[in-house]
Amino acid sequence: MTVGRVWNLLHALSVAQELGPRHQPRFDPPFHRGTDSLEAYVAAGRRHVERGRTDLETAQREWIIDGNSPFLLEPAPSNRPARAILMVHGLTDAPFLVRDIATFFQAEGFCVLGMLLPGHGTRPGDLLHTRWEDWLEAHEHLLALLRARSDEIHLLGFSVGATLNLYQALRHQDIRALYLFAPALQVRRLTMLAAPLAWLGRRVTRLAWFDVQPDTDSFKYESLANRGIGEACKLIRRCAGLGRRRPLLTPVFVAASATDATISAAAILDWFGRLRSMPRRMLWYSTRQSIVPPHVQVIPASQPAADIKSYAHTSLLPAPDNPHYGAHGSQRFCTHYYRLDPDNYQRCKAGKEDCLGEMFDETPDCRVVRRLTYNPLFKEMLSEIRTFLRALDEPADAHGQT
Repeated sequence: MTVGRVWNLLHALSVAQELGPRHQPRFDPPFHRGTDSLEAYVAAGRRHVERGRTDLETAQREWIIDGNSPFLLEPAPSNRPARAILMVHGLTDAPFLVRDIATFFQAEGFCVLGMLLPGHGTRPGDLLHTRWEDWLEAHEHLLALLRARSDEIHLLGFSVGATLNLYQALRHQDIRALYLFAPALQVRRLTMLAAPLAWLGRRVTRLAWFDVQPDTDSFKYESLANRGIGEACKLIRRCAGLGRRRPLLTPVFVAASATDATISAAAILDWFGRLRSMPRRMLWYSTRQSIVPPHVQVIPASQPAADIKSYAHTSLLPAPDNPHYGAHGSQRFCTHYYRLDPDNYQRCKAGKEDCLGEMFDETPDCRVVRRLTYNPLFKEMLSEIRTFLRALDEPADAHGQT
């Protein structure tokens, strides 16, 4: 964790900011329970989102509900598909994050299910009483529904969602392939404070929160409960423990940014270098050339012509034409300035940043960095995934050994 984020944490804890209705948890039972089909799950999820949001008195009501709800995309023609893929967003995100890549897999003949992790898609307060075991339970339920429908299951996930998918692939040997984007594989030391702070937050409400922000993003919590961080850390540790006991045999595609302020990018590279599953492939978006393990392709991240200094944790999955996170999207990611520098926050929100990249990656020629929220090389990434898909159909001995 950078110095800026440490200061952000300490400052946030010292600020007596009023908590609103969106910070109050609900105690609804998990909506996935009792659903006996993918269609029933999606419908129940939509009702859950509609009941839980506090920002639906707007002309964008349906767009907000759609983006936060789980979704199901069927391939054409609409007969029983042979392949299915379960997509999992990250901590504080929503299914909207995987919508762009979902349409790609649909076109490739997949039945695509975008799940909604418990505690997400509604209000930040719902993470105050959510456990990582709730995420696992929902994931297990959806795997069962997909197995009843499809012959071949693939898993795609972002950040903590990628960690959950990796954990499941280690437990279930029938997973055909993994697609992991910025997987959270290592717990940072300071995140260990989240669990005790969440416990103290039961008595001092403000301590339950890592930070409280305006939540201007309709598809991502900007207010973050310490409980959510703590539960993510538990999942990461559980996955790491299982990985030490069981080798990953599942084919895997990975994409990560070398400049990642949220998770340890170095841990991803190290983990990938120790894999023996085949086929395997990794895209490493970096601002400099470096020595990487076999099957890793270094992708230049700096694009001066587009004022892009580096890639970010948030820049892997949305396409450049995404209406919310894209190059001309409605959302500008500036939360890193909200407490540290209110003037730069306003400048960033107004689209007057010096460059785009990872937060806290300022330099003298780029003093205000708006966090990059789309992948400028999205189409090229899809081409690499298409190549990976073709490799899955090749005989095992065609991949060679390392």
